[in-house]
Amino acid sequence: MKKIKYILGIFLAGIALSACQSEETTDFPDYSKNWFELQDNPSDSVDHAMYQFYQDYNIPVFANDTIGSQQRIDVFGKEYTHYEKLTLSYSMGGGLSANSSPIVTINTFATRKNIPAFLRFLRENVMPAVPKGIHIHSILLVDKMTSQAFGNDAFKGLNTLVLSNVSDLPGMDDNQKKAIRGSILRMLYSDYITNSEDYTSQLEKFYNVSRALCVEKDIYNMYTGYLRYYVTGADPSNWGHPTVQEVGFLNADPTNSYYTPSSPFMDVMMYCEAILTYSENEFQELYGQYPYIMEKYNILKEILNTIR
Repeated sequence: MKKIKYILGIFLAGIALSACQSEETTDFPDYSKNWFELQDNPSDSVDHAMYQFYQDYNIPVFANDTIGSQQRIDVFGKEYTHYEKLTLSYSMGGGLSANSSPIVTINTFATRKNIPAFLRFLRENVMPAVPKGIHIHSILLVDKMTSQAFGNDAFKGLNTLVLSNVSDLPGMDDNQKKAIRGSILRMLYSDYITNSEDYTSQLEKFYNVSRALCVEKDIYNMYTGYLRYYVTGADPSNWGHPTVQEVGFLNADPTNSYYTPSSPFMDVMMYCEAILTYSENEFQELYGQYPYIMEKYNILKEILNTIR
């Protein structure tokens, strides 16, 4: 009899414990929302223009880095508001230097009334030149940004492409718009190229054009005053005080004019922008006198031609 009572006691205690645990169970909301799926708002011309762009290219466009919010419940049963934000702090390729990641700061989000005109600019000048293989997860439009990666016109983060100059575009001349187009395409192409195994061997040839001239020290992220000491080339007596162009760079690093490009990725970006901005004749006029630049130009131009 005592044994039956003991078993019954364990059974009842189990039921009580189960009930207690059941009461403490929290039902969590559905967190599977697709934040990058836009909904049309025909009554707002700006929202409608952004939605039409999304419909045509399957690329959501945002005018704020906070793209939505949702009421949630934490593990203690307490309700809070979750804000979904675009990820800007990590770039898929390249960096400030060999050991750091690019940083971008949004100074001013896009003025809404100027967004439709900027989207028309993208439709007419940028999107036709973007190959299908290059993925754009989303676009964030801003008026002003500051980037320590490369210029302040375009920046590719983890899940968005940040584009600035939205409100300045109407006042730009054709050359300025051409430069903006080159900046945007440069960011897309350089990120794609450097993260694809298909171009590894060609990129090594590209990097080694300049590296082969400086065997004792990496020529990237080098103080330009040191070029005279480390650059040898085929005939050291002919070098004197070599310029960055003479060793195959288009210019000094955009973030520090006293140094060569901070990384191979930066070098690729600079060439991509120039190739995508200038015609072959224009590039020849600017840099034709520098044989190492033209050698690197031909290598990267060949890569670009394969993905257009």
